[in-house]
Amino acid sequence: MSKSKRTITTSLSKQDLNSALIKQLLAEVELLKADRDLFKAKFEQSEKAYDLLLHNFKQLQRNQFGRKSERFIDPNNPQADLFADIELSEMDSNANDEEKEIESDTVINIAAHQRKKRNNKGFPSNLPRREVIIEAIDRLCSCGKEKKLIRYEITELLHYVPAIFEVLVQKREVLACSCGCAGSITIAPNPLRILPKTCITDSVLAHTIVSKLYDRQPLYHLEKVFRERFNLDLSRNNLARWFIDSSKALQPLINLMKDEIIDYDIASSDATEIQVLNEPGRTASQKSYWFCMRGGPPGKKIILYDYNPTQHKQFLVNWFDGFKGTIHVDAQNIFDELENNGAKLSYCNAHARRKFEPVAKGTNADGLAKHAMKVFRKLYKIERDAKNQKNEQELSTEAFCELRYKLRQEHSKPITDEFKIWLDNNYKTVLPQSPLGKAFAYSIRHWYGLTRFLDDGRLEFDNNLTEQQIKPAVMARKNFLFANSVDGAKALCIHLSLIQTALAHNFDPYAYYIKIFKEMPHCQTVEDYEKLLPWNIELEKVRHTKAA
Repeated sequence: MSKSKRTITTSLSKQDLNSALIKQLLAEVELLKADRDLFKAKFEQSEKAYDLLLHNFKQLQRNQFGRKSERFIDPNNPQADLFADIELSEMDSNANDEEKEIESDTVINIAAHQRKKRNNKGFPSNLPRREVIIEAIDRLCSCGKEKKLIRYEITELLHYVPAIFEVLVQKREVLACSCGCAGSITIAPNPLRILPKTCITDSVLAHTIVSKLYDRQPLYHLEKVFRERFNLDLSRNNLARWFIDSSKALQPLINLMKDEIIDYDIASSDATEIQVLNEPGRTASQKSYWFCMRGGPPGKKIILYDYNPTQHKQFLVNWFDGFKGTIHVDAQNIFDELENNGAKLSYCNAHARRKFEPVAKGTNADGLAKHAMKVFRKLYKIERDAKNQKNEQELSTEAFCELRYKLRQEHSKPITDEFKIWLDNNYKTVLPQSPLGKAFAYSIRHWYGLTRFLDDGRLEFDNNLTEQQIKPAVMARKNFLFANSVDGAKALCIHLSLIQTALAHNFDPYAYYIKIFKEMPHCQTVEDYEKLLPWNIELEKVRHTKAA
């Protein structure tokens, strides 16, 4: 073979070898790229999981050791919150306007240095007063004449009189003719009572009910107090039976209050859990719901509670049957069916804010969550300004609603419109399953309900007022823990409804119960029952206190 042919053959074999080597290297590069993409995806997945676990861990730490307050203070500018009441520039001015104001003003009024004047009016005027005259010792003057009384140096001291139980011995007259006529014997009628077959008066019954739900003393504690302090044998079984039986007699008042809520066009609702041990077809560990319903026209504030074990959507539809208007709720899905029943839903903006709040507090850098919190702060500032103007100008309810509607249209609506655009634009940049992504999705998904407050000055910005009325039920539940029966759970709702509605009308719950217990046995018609509703009772017959 010639030299040239050998050279060509060697050259071809080297090219084939190089080509095969290149293909092998390219295949290895593709494998490495695939491994890289796989590990990159795993890394991103692990990073998301880590961020989620870290967020949950911080929330657990906060729930166990941290502050429960949802108040937001920007870590990068903590001093700003000291001047929250004068941050009007945050609504209407930009940074340049603020700089001009600072340069032009020579005197600054700092709200943090102002404090309310103490109100030393003494003890409430409704407390009984007993005068004690303390005579002077030195009654003779140095000239020998007796000194005359010119005035008293008055000091008021608060005095406590311990509770007293007494036994009322009722003696009903039995009359007979002195001539011994047949059938002449007559007996004085037994006074009507709410529970005629019990051995207690209305005052003991009212004290038991108010102590359990308003003073948050469980029945076993009341039983112990009665036995150890007063030597009274009132078992908790008897107390519970009286508690339940009295609630059934009060049901007509609850029905009338519910009619007032249904007839008005604005209401609100919220729910919390309650454990009932003996429910038909359910185990003791399964939870039921307590529902709080608020409503009624101006001057008729009504707060009702109701119990429901299952099928909450249908329960709410039945409860609000006939209602035409707007209901304040959170965005829990059990309220969705109400819209199909003719009602409009106004969602709670505090819940939307609550989604951003832990994310904003969990980072020191400026980000999307902090921007959202600042938007909610502006909106709450407008709501607070409206209430301040109401107090300063002593506006009526109707005038206040008109003012609030005007302020919302002028200031709140531009902020919400801009906020919606910001939510839509930035939602694409966040991870959908992250806490921040869920916060964005919540606000976008429920936007129409969250902005319904703009349409009517009577609507609230959030559902906090109803959540505050759930709190008494929750605090009482922490003491009695559970209801033993369905009748007990319903009795809790009836009594708690009357107590909280009485407080909403500035009535002492005990005095209100004494009043209705005295009058209800004599009620025959609907009009008779209506006279016992809180807004129809004559104030002079009920001790007037400040609502708790």
